[in-house]
Amino acid sequence: MFFYYIYNLTKKINMKKLIYLIMFFTTISYSQNAFTEYQFDAKRGSEAAILALTDEFWGDAEFKSGGINIESFNIGNNESSHRILLYGDPANWGRSDSLSNPDKWGLFVQRLNNHIDKWTHSSSGNVISWAGAGDEDNDYFQLYEFKAINPEAFQAAHNKIVSQLSTVMGNRVIGFGDYLINGYNGATHWVVVTAKNWSDLVVTRRKMAELTKEWEEYYKKRGEVEYVRNYTARNVKSYN
Repeated sequence: MFFYYIYNLTKKINMKKLIYLIMFFTTISYSQNAFTEYQFDAKRGSEAAILALTDEFWGDAEFKSGGINIESFNIGNNESSHRILLYGDPANWGRSDSLSNPDKWGLFVQRLNNHIDKWTHSSSGNVISWAGAGDEDNDYFQLYEFKAINPEAFQAAHNKIVSQLSTVMGNRVIGFGDYLINGYNGATHWVVVTAKNWSDLVVTRRKMAELTKEWEEYYKKRGEVEYVRNYTARNVKSYN
């Protein structure tokens, strides 16, 4: 129904406005989400075994909202190799089906720990905006973590630059959110940019940088920002 509505609007608005409209509705659909992440350092060569366990536990799961991602860190996160990311509407959180055995969760964690050297970091927060259509090909991403001194100014500047980057981004996504609990080294917010792979990320960022006037305005209007870290990762498995 939503896409039928969008199709009818194409007769009334130009393509540039249509792109902004799609981004607007996509932002609404994701901005109600929250997340919790658990990062860990897996034993060397254990990813396949870990995914076999998560397939067994979540492969047939039904969720009230959102879902779960298993993500593998690539460049820049020296403390962790992977994370489990749970996301969804906090007012409608969790599985809609029930575990057949109350001890099943404990057994899953115990078996998972056999493939993990240590749990390294956990945090929780909100997804404030999520702009772009996204697709399965864009499962590589760069995540920026930072302290925004003036969150309102940053969000306004962020929303504007994202709309200006829409033609550059294509099916890629730019997400933005905050940390409510335990942001890494005091990080208050995050921005994520998706791509097909590392080379696609670099090429896309070069195209983004060509909008020099737009970036100049962005840096002037966003307020003071203290960078904490950034790193790349790939989503290796999704359950939703």
